[in-house]
Amino acid sequence: MTNAFTLITGASSGIGEKCAIEHSQNRRIILSGRNYEKLDVVRKKCFNSDNHLIWCIDLANKRMDIFHSLSSFLIEYDIVIESFVHCAGITKILPLRNFTPQYVDQIFNTNIFSALEILRVLLKKDNKGTLANIIFISGLWSIRGDIGNSIYAASKGAINSLVCSLAQELAPKVRVNAILPGAIVTPMTENLLLNSELGQKISKDYPLGLGTIEDIVNYILFLLSDKSRWITGQNIVIDGGRSTK
Repeated sequence: MTNAFTLITGASSGIGEKCAIEHSQNRRIILSGRNYEKLDVVRKKCFNSDNHLIWCIDLANKRMDIFHSLSSFLIEYDIVIESFVHCAGITKILPLRNFTPQYVDQIFNTNIFSALEILRVLLKKDNKGTLANIIFISGLWSIRGDIGNSIYAASKGAINSLVCSLAQELAPKVRVNAILPGAIVTPMTENLLLNSELGQKISKDYPLGLGTIEDIVNYILFLLSDKSRWITGQNIVIDGGRSTK
């Protein structure tokens, strides 16, 4: 369908940015994030950049606006969504006793609640017949303990549970999967992971070394392709062997 798009949240940087650029070779993309200027920079890096759209919204603080905003956006451009990749995510590393309700709300809004609001739109009658693929970026700490990451892990654990039930609910038309990355070197993490003693210690826990953005994006593209047609309801760990320890 010429009016069918892939919606990618968190598309202004990191995994979301790379996913948008690579996937734009074959599909039209809606890039989503909270900073229009950064999204437009990424859009211009995409193949056939004029074919792609930007939906700008703050998932952390505007949860109650998501349903109406996305519904209006799809109507305005007369388009439908065939694939949804939820790369948006935030964390704050703190002991649980130091978390405030504001921090908790922002993390859960971004990591899971915003995705639910988006899916409420994509499963409406006007779009439901088009949607074929849902991919979440979860995290290794959703299944492995880590000091200071309890709230983040809980939000990602909610994604893992959602995947299992939603795959049953939406089969056979829609495939639903999550990727659980280990430590990935991104512009936000490279100082910690590559230029510190802590980063060197972390790296030793990974039999294949630290991961790259490309390691995760390559698997996203596989899940978006017909080559993964028999895969649904899976929480797939990609961590260079870290979880074997």
